[in-house]
Amino acid sequence: MADHHADQEQLDALRRWWKQYGAPVALALTLVVGGWFGWQQWQGARARTAEAASVIYEEMMAGVTSAALQDMEPKRLDAMAAAAQKLKTDYGRTQYAALAGLLLARLAVARDDLDAAATELRAVMQESHDKELAQIARLRLARVLTAQEKYDEALSMADANLPGNKVPEAMVGLFAEARGDIRFLRGETDAARADYQTALEHLDARDGVLKSLLEIKLNQVQPAQVAAQEATP
Repeated sequence: MADHHADQEQLDALRRWWKQYGAPVALALTLVVGGWFGWQQWQGARARTAEAASVIYEEMMAGVTSAALQDMEPKRLDAMAAAAQKLKTDYGRTQYAALAGLLLARLAVARDDLDAAATELRAVMQESHDKELAQIARLRLARVLTAQEKYDEALSMADANLPGNKVPEAMVGLFAEARGDIRFLRGETDAARADYQTALEHLDARDGVLKSLLEIKLNQVQPAQVAAQEATP
């Protein structure tokens, strides 16, 4: 029961925060501390052919998981960046190099260097031999471009049906949410509403917090008469 109340309080706080600050701040926050789909899933790293690369990777990831980036000391951030760069330089043909590129992009966002983040993400997209990692990089690049207000390019990156870049089923909803955020910021509420609805339809039913956030976004772009009806007791 206590856990239920805690979850409800968290969701209520999320609703109040979104209503007050809106999508732009939400996107910025997502870039720094969230929205980095697949990071935990890839900690195991399937390509463990180089033992030395594995050791460097584990050391790098230990730094990531132990604390939020914005709370880390500069020395630790520098050490993580150095390890990531070493993986890219010395083990460029392994999957670790792509994972290192994702981390370097994340560190760049934490430093508010979105140009550097975009460069790293483009490199992962172009050089990774793993199609799913390339799609993760593309989704993150769409978020970075959105934060830079490069909406046309961001929308292109968030296109789930881009020729030659078929998005895995598990990521369709995430791409749809990204498109909805972009269109919301461009004032295209009808299109944003359709994207948010698509995102909800492809959402993992177990992800209650993300579902609540999507519902908040969807309500924000509902037609006035629908919103009035929903607000009526």
